[in-house]
Amino acid sequence: MHHVFLIASLRCNITGASNIRPFGLGPGQPAAVFVRRHCGYSICRSGTHGLRHYRESIGKLQECSAALNAKNLAFVIQLGDLVDGGIDNLDRILPVFDRIRAPKHHVLGNHDFCAERNVLLKRLNMPAAYYQFSEPAWRFAVLDGMNISVAGRWPEGSDNLQNGRSILADLKSEHTPNAQTWNGAVGEEQQQWLAKLLSDADARKQRVIVFAHFPALAASCRPNHLLWDHQQIVKLLEAHSSVKAFLNGHDHNGGYGQQAGIHYVTFPAMVEHSAAESCNVVSVYQDRLEIRSALEKSARPNSPRVLKLAN
Repeated sequence: MHHVFLIASLRCNITGASNIRPFGLGPGQPAAVFVRRHCGYSICRSGTHGLRHYRESIGKLQECSAALNAKNLAFVIQLGDLVDGGIDNLDRILPVFDRIRAPKHHVLGNHDFCAERNVLLKRLNMPAAYYQFSEPAWRFAVLDGMNISVAGRWPEGSDNLQNGRSILADLKSEHTPNAQTWNGAVGEEQQQWLAKLLSDADARKQRVIVFAHFPALAASCRPNHLLWDHQQIVKLLEAHSSVKAFLNGHDHNGGYGQQAGIHYVTFPAMVEHSAAESCNVVSVYQDRLEIRSALEKSARPNSPRVLKLAN
């Protein structure tokens, strides 16, 4: 018996999960995950900026959405940067994303803050900026990497903004590559929430996949794209045997790293890559993850990238 998640990745950073069979039915069963990342749609941009093709993103999202609807999905989750700013852009791209019939989840990216936080959460139908959901035998944690930041739409005088300014100033004084205003941190309060979730998953013998916009492992991305508190996050994840993978966007080039039995996958951005490159299916088995393009052009599936899972 098997199950399939589908994760989508564009600059919309979409991740989705599909059921071929119900979750948690037994060993050796695939769980397909479609990954679409960093759509970054913007009609206000002049079409192309360097390698970024903003206005093409909506067509790519339409192509990927159609491919997703041909699959039996448990859920879809976009990994952040659904837009490149502008509430009007969100008005245009959301109806296309909402054509996907599977249950949908969102991760907030640094470019998504085109409105106040409460407005954005309501528009995206998110329960909170960071949250969890589950399927039998699996837990999924969604992180907010702009929880501590200078560009996360926190009100003046808030601890989140003040701490963001302080951390950024410290990083700049140390000349770290990720000392960028478009990065952020998970922060202590959210780390405590994640630690409690992971401890509970450990006790229940559940497996965990963490979704985020920002990468946490240095080997999985360019150094200027890392979370401000990436070292603390990696240390936290490694303290829990339940964690199997950390899936994120942000670095448009994509990347991969593995450490302490945890796979860190950075999916390439749709705004700079074709739909076939940025839309991937991740089949989740008891002993491995298999990543392949969601837009298969022939009856014969393309060769998957296989990531072995630790027991």
